[in-house]
Amino acid sequence: MASKTKKTKAIRKNKRKPNKENLKKYMKRIQKNAQILRQLEQMGKESQ
Repeated sequence: MASKTKKTKAIRKNKRKPNKENLKKYMKRIQKNAQILRQLEQMGKESQ
């Protein structure tokens, strides 16, 4: 029979898994937004 600590660690580990995927998607979205902002900034400089 597993100890209470081992069960708790296993539960927490499983809860972290989906969060990791969400963080990756979030980072991709942030990077894309930053790239768009850079492009807009360049367009603004060129038009001046």
